[in-house]
Amino acid sequence: MKVLRFIGFLLLLVMSSTICAKPKAKAQPSSITAEEQMRLDYYLYAALNASEHKSHAQAYFLLELCYQIDPTNPTVNSLLGSYQLSLYGKERALPLLRQAYEGSPDDYWYHYTITAYESGSRTTAMNVLKVMEKRDPKNIDILELHEHILLHERKYKLALAIRDKIDKLTGEPTVQSVVTRYETYRSMGDRKKALRVLDSYLKRNPNDGRMRAMRTDIDLNAAQQNNDIQIGRQLLTLQLQSADVSLQNKIKLLKQHSTWLGYDADTQKAWLQDLREQYPYEQDIYQALMDYEESQGDIRAAIEIGRTMLTMNPTNNNVRNRIETLMRSDPTISPDDLGHFAEESYAALPDDPKWSYYKAILVGSREQYDSAVVILENALIHAEEPVLRLQILSAYALLLSEQKNNEKAYAAFEEALKLSPDNLSILNNYAWTLAINGGDLKKAEKMSQRTIQKEANNPTYLDTYAWILHLQGQDSLAMFYIKKALEQADNNGDETIDQHFNEIYKALNKDQ
Repeated sequence: MKVLRFIGFLLLLVMSSTICAKPKAKAQPSSITAEEQMRLDYYLYAALNASEHKSHAQAYFLLELCYQIDPTNPTVNSLLGSYQLSLYGKERALPLLRQAYEGSPDDYWYHYTITAYESGSRTTAMNVLKVMEKRDPKNIDILELHEHILLHERKYKLALAIRDKIDKLTGEPTVQSVVTRYETYRSMGDRKKALRVLDSYLKRNPNDGRMRAMRTDIDLNAAQQNNDIQIGRQLLTLQLQSADVSLQNKIKLLKQHSTWLGYDADTQKAWLQDLREQYPYEQDIYQALMDYEESQGDIRAAIEIGRTMLTMNPTNNNVRNRIETLMRSDPTISPDDLGHFAEESYAALPDDPKWSYYKAILVGSREQYDSAVVILENALIHAEEPVLRLQILSAYALLLSEQKNNEKAYAAFEEALKLSPDNLSILNNYAWTLAINGGDLKKAEKMSQRTIQKEANNPTYLDTYAWILHLQGQDSLAMFYIKKALEQADNNGDETIDQHFNEIYKALNKDQ
């Protein structure tokens, strides 16, 4: 059994009603012994528990044991069918789901019907529904699934007939029923009937704010189609001031309708500020204001709004990352300001690997190497994203090298190279660390050689390679590469390269 295959199917399995419901095993005529029944009960309980804790490989294995004991048990068939559906598709799952339905129709009709229909067995699905409607004609769930399938097949009149049955059973139409009828008539292209359904409900229930807001939203869309700006502005105002429209929908409506209504940037901002007054503690409105300020190019204002959000929730890492991105995009914001924000973020989120990395870099720049190493070690515990982990490992290895903790430094470099085998910066730093600490010079030479093969004019890589050659006594060849490093260095020169040139020159001329 390929255990790893279960990971990709986690969502479906968690959402499966047959798994979540923990159905009770039905007593079925069976030839199993009392001892086998005890084992079955134990394995089934363990399988359900494993599934609940997302240990799906274990759950599947236990269900297979249950099936071997009693292949007629409806609960086992249903659960095993769910896993088969996830792993192998509908064809493998349907026989098991059918057995579960046949063994206990009242418990397992839904899953079997849905799977049969989605696999293309429409006749089978409809037959199951007919049987279930005869067994339990007042079951709303059965009728609603029947309606759903009819709507999917665009058999609107038949679906409305089913909806009539549901309304008779429930009494006065519910909000769900009204919305379903409205959507059905609208799908039929009969807008007048669709609106009459809503208006009839509102006449009987004038205080239903949510339905009133829905009706206003429909009128607003109609106004947009007719380009009736005056009516549109009135209706949008109603929606934005309504207590029955959620903040998220208000923001969405404002974005959707501002352009055609001719609202300029100042008017949009005024509405957003008004919404902030209505919802002073909701992060969504601050996020919308932040988006607005950024869209207008006012980075400082966007940052200030983000900082206001952090006063309400200092651990909101999405906002912190957004602020950092904005700060980096503004050339007027100094590196010191960015550093202060990184330290502040680390204080709020000490286990976040990104902020830990920035904090360690700042601490290391102050030559507090011990503290920087401790911070990076904690960051590595939490860093899973490969690019960030690579950055942390690289910094960690260099700090360890500064402390002359060579073995740990080499191990960090090795792990980094596993993540990115052709990373030239890491290859260069690893080679240099080996060279200056008396490590394996042949290994260092091979790594350094790879860097200059890829970037033949990089003065840093050329300098490293020249120095490694010098340490091995190959001073003539070392002189060739150190001269190339000097040529490629900037006009101001490089102190390290100059020093290495002098050392190599002395070595070549010591006997002259």
